[in-house]
Amino acid sequence: METRQKELKEQSADKQQGNSKKVVGKPFKKGQSGNPNGRPPKVRSIPDILKKIGDEEGTLDGKSKLDVIMYKVFQYALEGKPWAVQFIADRTEGKAKEIREVTNKNEPITIITVD
Repeated sequence: METRQKELKEQSADKQQGNSKKVVGKPFKKGQSGNPNGRPPKVRSIPDILKKIGDEEGTLDGKSKLDVIMYKVFQYALEGKPWAVQFIADRTEGKAKEIREVTNKNEPITIITVD
């Protein structure tokens, strides 16, 4: 505890004298990495996991699970399910852009004062 207090006093004295840069520890040697183990492995996200599962075989005829799901969505669309039709349209044609029209009358704003 005392050593930490000494360090803090020295740092405050250095700041008062204008010496705010103080090297703590040893600087890296030339060619030596600051992270010898490298970047940590990427944490897998839900889309990554779903893509991996989708690539697995889903049927005996060798189709992937993703293929089986897409055929099922097409089947629902042919049966008239609106969500399936929308799903296919959004992914084949792209989602429709929402357009908003704003009108400006260029009239001054009237201020009403209440007594």
